[in-house]
Parts: sequence; structure tokens; C-alpha cells
Amino acid sequence: MEGRAGDAPRMRGRVMTTEDDARRARERADALKAKADKLTADAERRTERASAMYGRFAGGQPLLRGHHSYRSARRDKDRADAASDRAIDAYKAAERAQAEAKWAKAKAEARTKIADTVATRSRSWEPGDFQVGDIVTVRVFETSTSTYRVKRVNKKTLTLDGGGGGWDDPKREYNRVLSRTRDGVTITDPEAGERDDD
Repeated sequence: MEGRAGDAPRMRGRVMTTEDDARRARERADALKAKADKLTADAERRTERASAMYGRFAGGQPLLRGHHSYRSARRDKDRADAASDRAIDAYKAAERAQAEAKWAKAKAEARTKIADTVATRSRSWEPGDFQVGDIVTVRVFETSTSTYRVKRVNKKTLTLDGGGGGWDDPKREYNRVLSRTRDGVTITDPEAGERDDD
């Protein structure tokens, strides 16, 4: 089932269906993984090249000041040192890319899970679906969820118990609700709640 505009999150001023958002997140995670693999291969290649450049000094031969080979040996050592520095920088870039790819994959999985939950709904949540004391799981940001007790049911939002005595009670729109638990029964589709209440 395609996401409806009422259920779609507003991100940067535009409305996107959660399915599109999840698909794009998966594509981004795949692209970042490919980038990380490419950077890792480049770092390994640079390391091998730098190691080969140190071959002249493998036996521990020191640089002999005043010897006719000193200038070329100094130049070779400086080049090998620079190549080693570039290899280290490449490894650091590869590690950053791998961390970013790992984070993007986790984000894509979370978005997919949220999109799957929203896609199974037969209709949007409404004020009549909630009572004071219900436990709800809501989407907080793009990918994270939190669980709260309903403190008040409003026309457009739920006031949730933040646990701080009222000063930190969050409000969430109905399209951010992922599930409701009442009397130990959890539902993700408001239509199922109507059938159970009858």
C-alpha cells in the first residue's frame, strides 16, 4: 500500500512517503558501502607502494652524510615517508567511510521498519483511537522511536507523559504513532483496534 500524504513525514519542507524515504536510505547505504570498499582498497594499495619504497633501507642501512649516495637516499626516504603518510590518511578516510556506511545501513533499516509499519495501516490514527493511559510507540526523529504513556488526547496531537511532572511532556502528531498498547494488546493498525473494541 502506498503511503498517504497524511502519513508521510515532512522533511526539509517536502512531503515524502515513508516507502520512498526508506528506499532512498537503502540506496544511500549501498553507495556509501561501495565508497568505503573502494577507499579501503586504495589504502591497501598505497600501503604496499609505501612499503616497496622503503626497500632500499630494508637492511637497516643508515644515511651516510658526506657519501655520494646521501642526496638520493635522503630523497628516497622522504618520498617513502610521504607515501606512508598518504597511506595513513587513506586508511583514516576508509575508516570514516566505513563508519558512515554502517550508520547509513542502520538508518536505512530503521526507516524500512517504520515504513513497513506505516504501510500495513488501513487508515490513519485518529483521536478516537486513543484513551488516557494507553502506551504508544511514536517516531521521534527520522529513525528513532520512543514509548510513552498517553496523558491527554487532543484534536491534532497526543500529549505524552515525559516523566518529569509535566514540564517535559512531549506532543506528537497522530501520523507519528507507530503502535498502541491497551490492556496488554499491541496494535499497529487502527482498523484492528476498532474490530477489537467491538
